[in-house]
Amino acid sequence: MSEAAPPSACAATDTVALMYHAIGDGTDAAQDAHYTVPADRFAAQLDLLARVGGGATSARDWLAAPSRALVLTFDDGHASNHALAWPALAARGMCADFFVNPGKVGEPGLAGWAALREMADAGMSIQSHGWNHTYFSALDAKALREDLTRSRAVIEDRIGRAVTLLAPPGGRMPRGLDAIARECGYSHVLGSVPGRIGATSPAHVLPRMSVTAALDLATLEGWVHGRGIARARLRYDMLHLAKQTLGDRRYERWRGHLLGRHGDAR
Repeated sequence: MSEAAPPSACAATDTVALMYHAIGDGTDAAQDAHYTVPADRFAAQLDLLARVGGGATSARDWLAAPSRALVLTFDDGHASNHALAWPALAARGMCADFFVNPGKVGEPGLAGWAALREMADAGMSIQSHGWNHTYFSALDAKALREDLTRSRAVIEDRIGRAVTLLAPPGGRMPRGLDAIARECGYSHVLGSVPGRIGATSPAHVLPRMSVTAALDLATLEGWVHGRGIARARLRYDMLHLAKQTLGDRRYERWRGHLLGRHGDAR
């Protein structure tokens, strides 16, 4: 078993947050293949983080005690988070945040409340991904407050632990989201903009590096050491411009077409 140094034993430094979705073992074709990391590749990535990155922990725990550890997050609450990701993390003494939509928990392909409670009881962090994965850019301020408040309250009621972190579905960040999220009880928002998290004074909106099925170990190690992040940011900016230009529906159609050809768009 690979051993990661506990966060308290690591000197605080800037770090990187990784954004995963599903982990695959080849049995669920319904998952988005672009964001489904094969289980063996995921295990190799965790071993790399233990070896060169100071281990891995949740944003919840990292913010409480900044360290060398990488931050691991999972969006959408796929059933594979419980079946495959959690055992791999637990075997290495690692932790992660799992951002879920309480309005969709237990639907086909998604983890149920019992599974999420089991993960939380084992030290995993269960946080909010909005109520039902509606893009926040489609909501007015009143509806957004209702979505954030309802999501947080239901997760806290069903899991029995505080919900302090928010990850916007699809990375959609409408103007003023940070302030509204804080009004609704969230301390930080974890977005999709690539970048590093500062240890001395983390911003309220934290960057994340998106992990796709094709991510290789060399690129991941580069991110650990701060290499390749500017390139990832440039690509993100180009796709963000496409979202703004096309709008969500046209962008999703364009993304599907592009993925079918090249497999490289969020």
